[in-house]
Amino acid sequence: MADKVTAYLSLGSNIDDRMDYLTRAQKLLNENLRIKIIKTSGVYETEPWPRDMVHDEHPHGEEGRKWFLNQVVEIETSLLPQELLRAGQEIEKKIGRKKREHWGDREVDVDVLLYSDQIIDTPDLQLPHRHMQDRQFVLVPLVEIAPDLKDPVAGHRFSDILKKVRETDDHKVTPFL
Repeated sequence: MADKVTAYLSLGSNIDDRMDYLTRAQKLLNENLRIKIIKTSGVYETEPWPRDMVHDEHPHGEEGRKWFLNQVVEIETSLLPQELLRAGQEIEKKIGRKKREHWGDREVDVDVLLYSDQIIDTPDLQLPHRHMQDRQFVLVPLVEIAPDLKDPVAGHRFSDILKKVRETDDHKVTPFL
């Protein structure tokens, strides 16, 4: 068994009872004996990404993609990175996530953002997560629970990265809970 490490996961949902899906994902994480949730961010309602896939301007409109609820959880785990990825995929499957378009609607999404300070680049797992530095919906809740956390690649604080992203990205990320 691996030593325990700190990792960060992003949870998201934009179908049906979005809050219920996030709650169920946390419950399933807690049921894994090799995962312990340490901190959870607030829940944020966020505009779908990328924006060019959105067909409506209203967060609860009947046409186009619905807005997401997103949050980040800090965990302690003895799972190896690939095992943690599979655990997240199992949770998605148990909750009933269906295969759709790549950036489409989803019941729940469980993404591994960071695993200690490891840098991994394989076809099925990139750590840090390959898009996290571009996405306010990941950075805002991450910085909320870990304001001094640094990117293991560049060494910059994620709070500083978020400031730069906000200068060029106006995706709406608002507190939900």
